Amino acid sequence: MPKAFTDQEKKQIEAGLLEQGKKLFSQYGLKKTSIEELAAAVGISKAAFYLFYESKEALFMDVVEQAEQQYRQLMLAMIDQPGETPRARLTAVFKQAFSLWKTIPVLQVFTRGEYERIAQRLPEEKVREHMRSDRDFLDQLVAHCRSAGIPIVISAEEMSGLMYTLFFAVLHEDDLGPSSLTASLQVMLELAAAYCLGEIEISPQRT
Repeated sequence: MPKAFTDQEKKQIEAGLLEQGKKLFSQYGLKKTSIEELAAAVGISKAAFYLFYESKEALFMDVVEQAEQQYRQLMLAMIDQPGETPRARLTAVFKQAFSLWKTIPVLQVFTRGEYERIAQRLPEEKVREHMRSDRDFLDQLVAHCRSAGIPIVISAEEMSGLMYTLFFAVLHEDDLGPSSLTASLQVMLELAAAYCLGEIEISPQRT
């Protein structure tokens, strides 16, 4: 049986698992990181690991959510940066969002095909909670833009679809070539910002 830990030891181990999990998942990915490695990294046994998490996927999700919180705060701060026009400001927010995302390896691991694996291994309520968190942040993002003088006219749901599409393009940067993608992405960001502000309209698709 795993040893009993004091409250102080539990806090230290929990913090250590998040820190070491971030390092190992970022370096090796979810699939290639074992529970034995995670436990050893914080000086506990494999059996003791299960006192804190029911699976490595559960730890990975907590690591991702911690990284997302930091990422989201930085994104909200970007909105308050000055710019010549609302479109220029929103385009800059989009551009910085993608640049920042590329500096956080664990978020790249999460979006490169790990979501489906995690959704199968985690309790359904945990998955729904994460999805609600994403929607709540987009609502917050849109509201923050509007209060900061960037009058977004589309819904948070529409913006979500746009951002996910652009993220998938960035994911395939290695396939398309950085130089060609960079130029194309700049155009897409400009168009996305203009659409969000109602400066251009897309005709409804005919059935």
